[in-house]
Amino acid sequence: MRKNVITVLIMIPVLAVLFSLAMRWLEPRLIYFPGPPPSRTPADAGMRFEDVQFPARDGHTLRGWWLPAPESDAPVMLYFHGNAGTREDRLEILQGMVAAGISVFIFDYRGYGGSSGRPSEAGLKLDGEAAFDWVKKHTRGGPVFLLGHSLGAAVAAQTALTRKSAGLILESAFTSVPEMARRTLPFPQAVLRILVKTKFNNRAALKQYKGPLLILHGDMDEVVPFWMGGALFEEAISVEKRFQVIAGGHHNDIFFVAGADYWRWLREFAVRVLDARKSAGPK
Repeated sequence: MRKNVITVLIMIPVLAVLFSLAMRWLEPRLIYFPGPPPSRTPADAGMRFEDVQFPARDGHTLRGWWLPAPESDAPVMLYFHGNAGTREDRLEILQGMVAAGISVFIFDYRGYGGSSGRPSEAGLKLDGEAAFDWVKKHTRGGPVFLLGHSLGAAVAAQTALTRKSAGLILESAFTSVPEMARRTLPFPQAVLRILVKTKFNNRAALKQYKGPLLILHGDMDEVVPFWMGGALFEEAISVEKRFQVIAGGHHNDIFFVAGADYWRWLREFAVRVLDARKSAGPK
């Protein structure tokens, strides 16, 4: 009996270490689903664009597209896509943004779409900063809005903490990766906070971000629960904030379900912020 107890006591930490190592190997494979370099470009959809290559602070080379709207005073948005695919998979969204009078820069994170490296939380934060810096320089210091979908919303929120954007738009955003993991892993939240190394804590980010905020979430989202979008809105400290519910919207189709309203919401948010800045005058 005593020998069995000793064996169990030895096996528990061994199994814990093995499980932790397995999680470290498995975790990025459950979060990131990068795609290959694009085989199509905005030109295939009849759009004018610039193919861009720019460096991250740690030396990785990132790829993106700059798509200017016809209007010289069009709002500028930096688009952060989700965890799967590449910028190529967002051609329809880009087309809608430009048609709505919004200039947009979309880029691929490290490991995605021809960008070098492998994705990680720390790496994607650097990528977001590098993309923002490129847009800021390209627009000669003009105001830049951040728009992120799903995982991209988390990268956008982190970028908003280290770069001065004109406003932040979060679409289908989760509260944090450990809380998302609780939906599929049978462990208490306290355990998941230790086991899951990738955090992307949007709750914490929005308790620091003070700028204009727009959150969009479909009430039929099958990936990120609708309540998470509501929780982020309630906990955000931004004075100027809005929560837009897309009735019947799922995780990846809210721009389609909302139709013309989607593009109108984006542009109205940006124009309202820019008009307020003009009225306030230089600080």
